[in-house]
Amino acid sequence: MTNNTKNLHDEKIKSLADKYVSEGFQVLTEPKPEQLPFDLGNYCPDMIATKDNSGFLIEIKTSTSRISVDNLKNLAEEVNKHSGWRFLLVTLEDPTSFPETPEKLPSWEALTDRFLQAHRLIENKEVEPGFLFLWSIFEGALRKRAFDVSIPVERFPVIGLLKQMYSLGELSISQFDFVQACSEVRNRLAHGFIENLNLKVVHDFDVLVSELLAEWKTEEPKN
Repeated sequence: MTNNTKNLHDEKIKSLADKYVSEGFQVLTEPKPEQLPFDLGNYCPDMIATKDNSGFLIEIKTSTSRISVDNLKNLAEEVNKHSGWRFLLVTLEDPTSFPETPEKLPSWEALTDRFLQAHRLIENKEVEPGFLFLWSIFEGALRKRAFDVSIPVERFPVIGLLKQMYSLGELSISQFDFVQACSEVRNRLAHGFIENLNLKVVHDFDVLVSELLAEWKTEEPKN
């Protein structure tokens, strides 16, 4: 880690610590294994934020491209076994507008309701707003799915999120390639460029989002 990267890493730890303290959490940075609320072997997070016998174990990484999510998934699953505790992976690339708590993600019922609205827009030939709305629903579903199955990437920028979900088998290679192409179209539209939408692509995306919502909602973990 270069000095500049280390400084950014340390600044992120401090800003997060200040945020959680302001919200009434007790915060411990760079804890030792014996200071953790439960045994995680030799693993130590960058920070623990505790309130009312629950809280977050927080790992801060400098880049999404240097993360072995496979190992962190196992860690997140272990942390999630303890009631009230969550493992939170934060990177310096995370959009600053994203909430720190995964509970801010929409429910599957809310996502399904939004999908029906987007579907109606597309059926009524309001293709561009329907497609943009559909993308937001897909991205929300992808983040919700990551949270549900303890893949701690729900705060990643979308391209990193897509790559990690594909690498862990949540998207097939054909789905990944198709969604990447849709992402490029979405980005051009969202940034004000004229895009002649291919109706077949829009309808295929509509079908894919419908199928993923149905599958992932059915597989939602029961508390």
